[in-house]
Amino acid sequence: MNVIGEELQLNFEVGAQLAGLNVAESIIAVVLSLGLSAVCVAMIMFGTRRGKTGLPETLEASRSTHAVFVFDEHRLLSGPQDWHDPLGNDGEDESDWERLHRQFAPRFPTMPDLPALSPGENFGIHLSCLSGDEAVLRIRQIGHRLRVTLREAEPPCMQDRNNARLNRIQLSNLRSVVEQISIPVWSMDFSGAITDRNAAFRQLEVQLTGSKDITAPLLRSADVAQEQPAFNYRVMLDPRGRSPERWFDVSARRQKAGWHCSAQDVTALVRAELAQRNFVQTLTKTFAQLSTGLAIFDRDRQLILFNPALIDLTQLSPELLTSRPSLSQFFDNLRDRQIMPEPKNYASWRDQLNALVSAAADGRYQETWSLSTGATYRVTGRPHPNGAVAFLFEDITDEILMTRRFRQQLSLSQSVLDAITDAIVIFDAQGMMSYCNTSYRHLFRIERDADLSEVAIRDAHRMWSRSATEARDLDPMLTQLLTRRDKCDADRHFTLVLRDTGEIPCRVLPLVSGACMVTFGNLQNTQAALPLLDLSELSEETAAE
Repeated sequence: MNVIGEELQLNFEVGAQLAGLNVAESIIAVVLSLGLSAVCVAMIMFGTRRGKTGLPETLEASRSTHAVFVFDEHRLLSGPQDWHDPLGNDGEDESDWERLHRQFAPRFPTMPDLPALSPGENFGIHLSCLSGDEAVLRIRQIGHRLRVTLREAEPPCMQDRNNARLNRIQLSNLRSVVEQISIPVWSMDFSGAITDRNAAFRQLEVQLTGSKDITAPLLRSADVAQEQPAFNYRVMLDPRGRSPERWFDVSARRQKAGWHCSAQDVTALVRAELAQRNFVQTLTKTFAQLSTGLAIFDRDRQLILFNPALIDLTQLSPELLTSRPSLSQFFDNLRDRQIMPEPKNYASWRDQLNALVSAAADGRYQETWSLSTGATYRVTGRPHPNGAVAFLFEDITDEILMTRRFRQQLSLSQSVLDAITDAIVIFDAQGMMSYCNTSYRHLFRIERDADLSEVAIRDAHRMWSRSATEARDLDPMLTQLLTRRDKCDADRHFTLVLRDTGEIPCRVLPLVSGACMVTFGNLQNTQAALPLLDLSELSEETAAE
């Protein structure tokens, strides 16, 4: 409207001056006036159309190939209107320069961290690290102010703007996934500054106030010259207050500007490993105190565990055992030291060894080795988890000697009983016959090699009754034998009349531990050759009763 008013005023002034001009000058003045009016009308129409379509800022911004930012130290003084949202305050405690640096640094990694150039420099050019990206970031120092210019190679087209929106959606989705993931994820530069983090890491930072434990190994290995693309380590986080210690396995991958890291909580795994080590140490201490030699071979048949008793029993050197010999080498050394019986055929020694290992793996191997030194070993093979096999070496020399001595004593006792002319039989606490002498076998016609261990008191009573003239005379004796465990009576005397022998005195004597002994008179004149008695008939008749 001001332009229109100025035009009318100009026309009025021109008309007022036409009165003093000639015809030619008047025509020229009118033409100039009309031309000036047309220019003013065109300017007014262009301004009106521009205001209606809304193109002055958005269209120019979309077609522009550069953006200029002016900083006064960390504070943004001016910048493009369409950059207000990316540089807006999103709740982080950041300055304007830090927000701009966060936007540009991934694309221009050489951009300075602080809003100032190096001493002696007033201008800097930074190229994009992306292939095919010809954009340039220019920074000019003007006094204490900094002018940052982003210049693109060409204005974005419709496809570029659509791709940018799609990438923004994908980036938002990825950020949402990373933000909600339960494991800590973060990015850091080579100086140790955290540039990005998710919610799990922020929660972890509360426990790590003032601590750099989780990033310290990366800072110690941050030499770019190493060219190490990945880095894995385990770290313990110092507990705060009464919180228990926590262990994390950190996985980091080197990037151009720093590290991308993630951490997995392995506290439960570390505690389980510690418990396993303590258990193994406890077992090792227990094995060290055993008198039985222990040798455990893994699934590859290499010696993985042994105890000191094995050294004492096998006389193998600790150097040999700690070198993890194979199972065949182990037994070869035992054979060389005559710790195991000498094989009869050396050609089949390997086959015998393979059979030994197979039997041990099935839990079927157990042998007694009688050595030339007079010692006796019991060797047992047992299967172990994960295909391993364990061998136990036990010195049973004393046990064998004691068994032999016990057998000698039994043989001597039996000889003493056989030397007595009276017939003697002994019943144990369960009422089963345990001993009898030769005179007893002759008296009741029992074979010399017959097994009497299954003969009970009632079976013996029936045997006696068959040989007696009057079976009822044996009933008091049977009662005495059956009730001996309930009454600790002294010995009792009875008289038994046999058909072939006549009258014989009998005695029932209580013994220790509930046993008892029965003797049948003096049998010096007893005939040795009498018809033998069938013991199976006694058991059948007792069962029938």
